[in-house]
Amino acid sequence: MSLVLLLESFSLCAQQSTAANSGPAVSVEVSRTHALVRFVETLAGGSNSYRGSRKVFETSRFNTPAARRWLRRYQSLDRDPGFDRDGYPAGRLGSVGSIVPSYLAASADAQDLPDLQRRTAGLLPNEVLVSLDSVYRYFTPAFDTLAWQPYAAELGRLRPAYAEFLAKSQLMDKFGQLRIFYGSVWPDDLPYRVLLTPQLDAKPGMGDLTFTNHATATGNLVLLDCHPRSRTFVDGTAVVFHEMSHTLSTQQRLGLQQQLEGWYLHHPSPNGRYAYNVMEEALATVAGEWIYAQQKGRPESGEWYFDDYINRYAKALYPLMTGYVERGQTIDSAFVNQAVGLFDQTFPQAATSYVNLFRNVLYWTNADDFQATVQPFRDRFRSTFTYSTTPILNSAKALSRAQSGEVLPVILVTREHKATLRYLRDNLPALRRQRLRPEQGFLLSTTGPSGPLILVNAHGPAQLTAAAKLLEQQGHLDAKTPLVELN
Repeated sequence: MSLVLLLESFSLCAQQSTAANSGPAVSVEVSRTHALVRFVETLAGGSNSYRGSRKVFETSRFNTPAARRWLRRYQSLDRDPGFDRDGYPAGRLGSVGSIVPSYLAASADAQDLPDLQRRTAGLLPNEVLVSLDSVYRYFTPAFDTLAWQPYAAELGRLRPAYAEFLAKSQLMDKFGQLRIFYGSVWPDDLPYRVLLTPQLDAKPGMGDLTFTNHATATGNLVLLDCHPRSRTFVDGTAVVFHEMSHTLSTQQRLGLQQQLEGWYLHHPSPNGRYAYNVMEEALATVAGEWIYAQQKGRPESGEWYFDDYINRYAKALYPLMTGYVERGQTIDSAFVNQAVGLFDQTFPQAATSYVNLFRNVLYWTNADDFQATVQPFRDRFRSTFTYSTTPILNSAKALSRAQSGEVLPVILVTREHKATLRYLRDNLPALRRQRLRPEQGFLLSTTGPSGPLILVNAHGPAQLTAAAKLLEQQGHLDAKTPLVELN
């Protein structure tokens, strides 16, 4: 039997301490079927996929017009019918459910594609399952050539080595301390499953590469894109445990989630909501750096997170949060009071900064091509939570969200300008202070009773791009010149 077949699916558990305060169990696994599923998701530009691997495919002989048609077919499938959980604060990870963890777990357990179909029957409609199977089969030759055959043997050696590292370092015991801080419900005997897949931009012989700079966690799965030849496990610790901490946040007790929302949103500081919006990523960043520091004696030098706001806020929070973790304290109202104060000190102009305001954004447009319309703004402003809706006229749900004060409404009018602007003025008081000419392209950035608002009246794609560039150049709301004409 060949090595490739032997590696179809196997796991090795990293044995953990049985002490009462130990952390959750963990296993390290390699599965060919799972790696194929992740490979296709990566090629299709999945939000949690590794871009470096996608680029390798894009420069390969497999990137043909036919392959791109298959990827478009894959993207059009309803493969993740999510659902809302009643009672959970909107915007928190626990507020939305997904079948993805179950599907990916089935892919890790499946011996082959027919077995994957059997294991996922009823999870998705058969029509979707059959279509997915066809896509996977089409891309199997590319997967074998680019992602499996060059790395299968090394993944087989990496798996027990990484499991041994996790066991000897006792990092899961430390992770148990983070569980207390988050107030999470996660039994020790519910194991995390670390699923290894190769980063395809690794070069042969480069064994000293960083072990990983990309991972994501969903359910009890840790999807770890790694350089299979690397053994610099410590260097990847911050990334891996950052992502695992998101699962602790997801499984935070419902009552505590509701309390946290209230403590932040009812805080006397006007920045309470903004601090709440970056809480998730900032806390996870501190968690990852604290785990890293348990091995190196200090957190990483340099940048911790590629987003400046989260990077700076995490560094400001580090002493506060790690103090709670090391004392065995759960996040509470006193923590929130100090955390909001640190946000105020770190970001005194947060209330007008576009980088901050775009974190929770509502894109509301009447354009026929929604994706092309919002893309210039997405290219320039990162959003933690993005809400999208169309049309504009008589859209009560979108209007309610725009009036809520919970998001930054970015309203993009591309047709029916006169009627649409009249409707918006009638319903959004912030727009009544300006003369809005339907025939003129313009960018309006203003503040009203519900908070900041951006309105773009565009006659053609060029004006949408011009508006996005102008916002990027301005950097913040300017009360002196709220209305700018677009040529």
